[in-house]
Amino acid sequence: MLYATFEKQYKLFLTRIVRKAELKLEGPEGMYGLNISVVSVPPEDGPLDYLSNAEKDQYNSFQYQRRRNSYLLSKLACKMAVARAEDDLTDIVIDHGVMGQPFIRGSDRKITITHCDTMGSAIDYDPRLLLGVDMELIDEKAMDAIARITSKEEQFLQHELGIQAPAFLTVLWTVKEAMSKVIQTGFTVPTELFEVKGCVWKEQNIITHFKNFTSYKAITVLRSTYVFTIVLPSKAMTEMGETRLMQQLEALMPGGDGIVQDHDRRG
Repeated sequence: MLYATFEKQYKLFLTRIVRKAELKLEGPEGMYGLNISVVSVPPEDGPLDYLSNAEKDQYNSFQYQRRRNSYLLSKLACKMAVARAEDDLTDIVIDHGVMGQPFIRGSDRKITITHCDTMGSAIDYDPRLLLGVDMELIDEKAMDAIARITSKEEQFLQHELGIQAPAFLTVLWTVKEAMSKVIQTGFTVPTELFEVKGCVWKEQNIITHFKNFTSYKAITVLRSTYVFTIVLPSKAMTEMGETRLMQQLEALMPGGDGIVQDHDRRG
């Protein structure tokens, strides 16, 4: 089904489930396009016309609802990020490389994907860029595991940000996970490689710099229940371009009323 047809036929579905935007990075050496989608888990009786027959068979083969949800989140997020009006959604196929990295079959465009619980996101981006994304729920049950890969130097950064430990540790995790997607290794390398050097507030977002990957920075949108982080080269944005990107991400992420405000930041 063509995206234009899907959009017309399932307008209410898209309004409730999908947020998408075309963003432009303004760098000193030119412009770079990003197409980003943020999706919620579709209802059980929602349309599946965006899936190919093979994808429908794969989806129906999953026994557990959690796996079915993660599959739909990934496929829907990717197709919504990639599709243009005259694209057939069933022809958009996301394959995976030897290290599990996603790529769009038959296209030189790049894509990065993330999902957590009931939300997913994908970014289709200019092949001249290197980029990674991660989204995680703030889950106190996961804090011990994250704390074990957090250095003493990183722990001090929590007090500088003035946020509670669960939110802070989740920010660190998403920053490292997104960076691991940039270099396409995941956490198959020592986690110390992704050590964070500094975190600062910029408007309502957090900017993070790395100890080892000094040419990159992370931009984090912090909500009351989840964290969204994108990592990309610092040189891809001017100061004004960075501010505009943060504003666009801020507007795109659901749950804006739950953001941590200045007077709510506490250690």
